[in-house]
Amino acid sequence: MIPYFVLLGIWLIGTVQFSSRANTGPERFLFGAALVFTILMIGLRYQVGGDWSTYEDMYHDISMQPLSQALELTEPAYAFLNWISAKVDGGVYVANFACALVFALGLSSLARKQPNPWLAMTVSVPYLVIVVGMGYTRQAAAIGAICWAISTARHDRVWRIIAKVAFGALFHKTAILFLPILLAPVAKRNLLFGIMGSIAFVALAALALGGSSDRLVANYVNSDYQSSGAAIRIGMNVLAAAVFFAFRKNFLIPPPEKLIWTIISSLAVLSIFGLLFSSSSVGIDRLSLFLIPLQVFVYGNIPSLPNFARKSRITTTFIIISYSVAVQYVYFVHGSFSYTWLPYRTILLADTSGEV
Repeated sequence: MIPYFVLLGIWLIGTVQFSSRANTGPERFLFGAALVFTILMIGLRYQVGGDWSTYEDMYHDISMQPLSQALELTEPAYAFLNWISAKVDGGVYVANFACALVFALGLSSLARKQPNPWLAMTVSVPYLVIVVGMGYTRQAAAIGAICWAISTARHDRVWRIIAKVAFGALFHKTAILFLPILLAPVAKRNLLFGIMGSIAFVALAALALGGSSDRLVANYVNSDYQSSGAAIRIGMNVLAAAVFFAFRKNFLIPPPEKLIWTIISSLAVLSIFGLLFSSSSVGIDRLSLFLIPLQVFVYGNIPSLPNFARKSRITTTFIIISYSVAVQYVYFVHGSFSYTWLPYRTILLADTSGEV
């Protein structure tokens, strides 16, 4: 458990030391160093995460197939990474590291847009980095691509937004469902571009989900499977949404970006009803993972809102840090599957004890 709290502690210390006036070369270097450490922890993990054996089986299946057939076994980008890894006898680690890069770089691009990037990353560590990043490899990469798309949405042309979301869908098909959210400001500003974006969404959704739509519906909608801890995870998103709506007028962000976060917050609230009335919590739970960046945005902004006095900002930052530490502690002590993350192991020491 200690390595995970070391990771959290690195970002926490950076949060306390951060000053917007000192956001210069040294600060960016330290942020980059912390990000590299995070990538290494995610990408070089060994037998960590609830789906580890599933990904190993997937690697072995892909390793025995020609590329054309390998690409049909799972999402194209993830299949290709595993196929390449098999050619160099790299195991699941090449794919893990590549997905860690996509995830962490995308997440950091979103965090860097917040007033205190270190605080934004601190909030992400307990669940988004540790649980999703180290457990849901494919979806983590897709979430990283979505974070990247959100962070640049205000500057991007329509085709760039589409390209970034499509890139995420190459790792996890459901990422394509996020495209209408990012295109909403475009459609509001320019009807023609909105129509073009809608056509692109339909085409990409058909391409990405068409062949597996029946399986997705069976697994995510019609099944009776229940996801352990789904209510807590969705509740964390709802809490961030409630904070956003409470202070929505005070967020100093452009209207297009505010619209995106308003839609995401609304979806977080609506996910409660999905959880209550769906026979399966798995689908709602997995799709709600794409809403977790809302926490990064909201908590990364709250202490810096203009109507907060300096003392209030310090207190709010302390509350957010305490909340993050509590989330991580509760997960490892009381989480149903946290034992699959413990102890932390790295491939760098796998030839000896495999533990740190």
